[in-house]
Amino acid sequence: MYQYVFALAHGAEKELFYYGDWIKKPGVAICSCNDGLRPVIMKLETTDEEAEINYTPIDR
Repeated sequence: MYQYVFALAHGAEKELFYYGDWIKKPGVAICSCNDGLRPVIMKLETTDEEAEINYTPIDR
């Protein structure tokens, strides 16, 4: 899943980068984990929200 999140976060939402034959909407990726017995399928979509750190780091 990392490669799809990374691609979407760094500009791939502007075009079809992920199997342009059956996913027609830019900024969308469908991926799944590799657990053969209990697979989980995820739909990833881009947003217009800016990422921000919303917590106080712990100093050790």
